[in-house]
Amino acid sequence: MSRLFIYRDLNINDQIVVSGEDVHHIIRVLRHRPGDVIRISDGRNTESIGVILDVDARRLEIKLKIVEKNKHNEIKPFITLLQSLPKGDKFDWILQKNTEIGVSKFIPIVTQRTVVNVAQSKLTRRRERWKRIVQEAAKQCMRMDVPEVGQVLTLDSGLQEIKNHELTVIPWEQENKTTLKKIMKDIDKNISRIAVFIGPEGGFSIVK
Repeated sequence: MSRLFIYRDLNINDQIVVSGEDVHHIIRVLRHRPGDVIRISDGRNTESIGVILDVDARRLEIKLKIVEKNKHNEIKPFITLLQSLPKGDKFDWILQKNTEIGVSKFIPIVTQRTVVNVAQSKLTRRRERWKRIVQEAAKQCMRMDVPEVGQVLTLDSGLQEIKNHELTVIPWEQENKTTLKKIMKDIDKNISRIAVFIGPEGGFSIVK
């Protein structure tokens, strides 16, 4: 069953008209017709079922009627990934794969050893691209919620973002006692928010 993300509250018997790039895929690629059923998510924790009432192939619009509405539990734990921007298009892949495994929020960070230099004038366009990537990844894996993509921050600002997280994990290549496997094994099952920092290609710098 296909999925649409519509970021608004919907109720049973609501009739809505949807257009845009998603509808192009639904009409031209999937070839849905009146009577077909589509899943609709609000991007958070509520999923609705819509039946197609009408298809306008010329205007690339479909009319839907909401026939079912369910509220599901949110994904837990809520994982925030603070990722130092890597070179090339690696961050696109990071966004895609971590959306598929359940990360709830991404915060791109710039550290002392971050190699890539994203011009301030390009950040807005780049962030919109990142948002599209996580939405498409959420569709592909049939995830109901869409992860948030935050503003690009410095490491110091990123540290301020994790105050409401109960556990923070910062992998370090020279750590020889505490392993990630041990952390996962010993983690308190009641922890609801976890922050994970991943450094740049050269690793985090250390102030001595």
